[in-house]
Amino acid sequence: MTSYGQLWERITAPENFLVAWGRVRKGRMSSLAVQDFTLKLDSNLEDLREELLAGAYRPGAYRQFRVQDPKPRTISCAPVRDRVLHHALCGVVTPLLERRFTEDSYACRDGKGTHRACQRARELVRQNPWYCKIDVRHYFDSIGHDRLLAVLLPMFREREVRELIERIVRHQVPGQIEGCGLPIGNLTSQWFANTYLDGFDHFAKGGMHLSGYIRYMDDMAMFAKTKAACWLALEDAERWLRDERGLELKAEATRLAPVTEGLPFLGLRIFPSCWRLQRERFLRTRRKFSGRERAHQKGILAEARLQACAVSADGGVRWFGFKNILKTKMDWAAGEGAASGSNRMKRGGSWNNNARNCRSANRNNNWPDNRNNNIGFRAVSTVPQGQAGSHPVWPVSRAGGNEQALSRAAGSASERRAGAFYGMEETPRC
Repeated sequence: MTSYGQLWERITAPENFLVAWGRVRKGRMSSLAVQDFTLKLDSNLEDLREELLAGAYRPGAYRQFRVQDPKPRTISCAPVRDRVLHHALCGVVTPLLERRFTEDSYACRDGKGTHRACQRARELVRQNPWYCKIDVRHYFDSIGHDRLLAVLLPMFREREVRELIERIVRHQVPGQIEGCGLPIGNLTSQWFANTYLDGFDHFAKGGMHLSGYIRYMDDMAMFAKTKAACWLALEDAERWLRDERGLELKAEATRLAPVTEGLPFLGLRIFPSCWRLQRERFLRTRRKFSGRERAHQKGILAEARLQACAVSADGGVRWFGFKNILKTKMDWAAGEGAASGSNRMKRGGSWNNNARNCRSANRNNNWPDNRNNNIGFRAVSTVPQGQAGSHPVWPVSRAGGNEQALSRAAGSASERRAGAFYGMEETPRC
């Protein structure tokens, strides 16, 4: 294993702390904690640096809160000074960690992300007849400190760097088992957790002889030519994760099926010829934006902020070819749905799908000729690039993307709804 030295001076350099502070404050200047830290920025950064150089640094207490969407999680938020240190450390260390990663690991890395992960998964779905989708149960909470440090520490030669990493990892999160678990919310947790499963990536691609493999943090998909090969891969993966990392697979999330049934991955169900937005993701996105619309109507949320939320919600799925993601039942009742050429599927199931609407005579007819107006699942064709119906080009950078999206929002059909834009070019259906 390659080890690295001469990192401590780079980590503790004043310039590195200034760069780290810029990353911490980006988009968070409305936070009172960030504002307080800014009042005495120079002295706060200097004190933090002196503590590191003297070996007296100790992490502060976490501020915890619960989120329920998409599933219940406990978020542990570190103090601002600790977050500055996390960015200073990761700015130097993570490029070295990333050298070990395989090309099919897509979480946290620049140039990767969910869009490219879904594109790669689509390529593997087209090339293989069978898949096995696995997920780790309570991944961040199940990472053992001793096992994680055995993976991380041999990569660094300097005692100061090793001690700092160990101090961050062993800082216990309230409510978790002693010596186990990483806090959800820390930048260091994301990179350390991603590195923790890097060994399985190499085992899957080199030792299991799979015809395809992809991972996004703890969501993994393995591909094979036969069903029997998928079962063997599942047994090998379960044994390796248990013996080498002390992790348990989530049985209810394990899927072994032919690719014609669709691969559930990152909020999509990916088929060889199309992908669909999973119903849970669709309803969650629209429910959250509806709440922001109500807050705007009550005067709690500014119009500019609501417009930015609309850009974010719609832009997250725009590249995949989905549109009208923020349409409500009222918009459809007013005739703004089917007439706009949306890609909603009229397939026999909907928000008002009672027994009468399930009759075969009412299926697969265009709304509003009958009451079978499915607004849930949606599918977009994903034929190869360069042919008719291919997916759009890669998204533009965030800096230019928001401005372009805002300009489109200003002229959309739903402009009266405080900037919530839904328009999109027609995309062939599956």
